Amino acid sequence: MIDMSSLYQHKDYQEALNNFNISNCKWNSFVDIHLKIANNRCPICEYSFEDVEIKRTNKNDENLLIATIDHYRPQKYYPFLKCEHKNYLLMCFECNSSYKKSKFPIYNSTIRATHQDRLEEEQVLITNPINDDIYELFILVFKQSDKILELKPKVSSGYLRDKAIETIKVFGLGNCEEYRHQNDNIHNCRIRILKRYFTVFYKFAKALNDRNRIQANLEFKNNQEMFKSYGFFEFLKRQQFEILV
Repeated sequence: MIDMSSLYQHKDYQEALNNFNISNCKWNSFVDIHLKIANNRCPICEYSFEDVEIKRTNKNDENLLIATIDHYRPQKYYPFLKCEHKNYLLMCFECNSSYKKSKFPIYNSTIRATHQDRLEEEQVLITNPINDDIYELFILVFKQSDKILELKPKVSSGYLRDKAIETIKVFGLGNCEEYRHQNDNIHNCRIRILKRYFTVFYKFAKALNDRNRIQANLEFKNNQEMFKSYGFFEFLKRQQFEILV
């Protein structure tokens, strides 16, 4: 998952907002600036929109894993936020349309905001990487047996744990067989992506875990440009990961 907290302070955000304001609520105005902050990746699953090897196609052989801007709080429950620019979030098509859809669970379902000034009263259970501190919520898990990288809750109890678990469950980012998507093609595509992440980072994570500074420095030197394009890299720098046999 990618930390998007710098989005609203970016020098190009105001221009995107100006274009949005004169466009009669065309939220695609924000695609480019979201992509810039996310290094051209989905901030939820970190799929690269430049990836030519992993894709899921429609009947016309068109890649479905494209960048989409949609509502974090869905219009189904929050029609009053349809044109609120801070309610938009970049996601790949899979995270947006195959996984999240209109899901928006909250900690106490009896307290759902009906107008904007009540939003802070909600304890939402789906992570927004623009507003949430993702490093409070998750750690990375390298599963050697499956050669897959997944997310796991950082804390063992309470609201933050429930929020992390629900986010992982909704987007299929951990315990992938337990939270398996009913569509095999979608599920298998997500597994391929998570296996790719294991391959990219495992040697570096292993060197960090073994406190092998020489090997870790070598892995970083050889792969630093690729590493820096991932939000996962920050979790590794913070030692927020574990390796499971």
